[in-house]
Amino acid sequence: MKLKRLMALSLCLLVGGFATWDGGSSAQAASTTWQWVKTKKYPDVAYHLKDATKSATMWDLKHNKKIHNLKNYPKTTWYLSQSVKLQMGKKSGIYYLVKNNTNKVAGLVYRDYLKKGVNPADKLANDPAVKAYGGGLAGIKSFREEKKLQVDILALFPGTILNDALSADAKTDLNAAPELGRKYSTTNKNAKAIGIFSPYNWIKTTAKTDYSKLVADALTAQGYTAAKRRNYKGYQIGIYATPHGYVTGYKNWVSGYGSWGIYLVPTAD
Repeated sequence: MKLKRLMALSLCLLVGGFATWDGGSSAQAASTTWQWVKTKKYPDVAYHLKDATKSATMWDLKHNKKIHNLKNYPKTTWYLSQSVKLQMGKKSGIYYLVKNNTNKVAGLVYRDYLKKGVNPADKLANDPAVKAYGGGLAGIKSFREEKKLQVDILALFPGTILNDALSADAKTDLNAAPELGRKYSTTNKNAKAIGIFSPYNWIKTTAKTDYSKLVADALTAQGYTAAKRRNYKGYQIGIYATPHGYVTGYKNWVSGYGSWGIYLVPTAD
């Protein structure tokens, strides 16, 4: 019995010794490397470089490697997703985890380098079309999707010429929830124009939906088969397709995606 107690005591001392050794190792590591000690999340708030003439390092998430200098991105708006308190021994600082609007450039930046707000030199973030979608990353994502859907539909009318003014008319009239069969914009009438609309909120889709096929099927159902669409080669075309509406944080798509409006006008007119 005494032998068992002695062995148990020895085991406890051995484990305790290892525990103390590990603790010492962790404490030593904490004094020589940066540690995340506190974080706070943000809904991708816009920031930009406070002084574009000075260097501002962007670090990797461990604060070990310099990955970018924000001075090289004078026209970029940075989007804050998280603030991080870093500590190394007695040193500490607040860093912002930021990214650009494509998420291709991201890392930790000391917060004093940044100023809240959209970069005045950022043409995309300040575009009225982006602001019409609410601005920020959600607005940029909606704007980009709108343009992609426009290209998808344009491909269904080979040889047509995209006309921005007609596209604006299509957007105006689509948002006014026109009935099928509307001929042309009430603000820009043209007897030779052809208006093609889908019902507003006509279908719910996901990111995996083949949008071009949906539109092609809907056009065919209205009599605009692939053969007929080829007859409009050389026409001016206006196209607007409703992108997904993005909720705060642009993480989820909501209903309304899929509706579209098209105007076709002979180029001579």
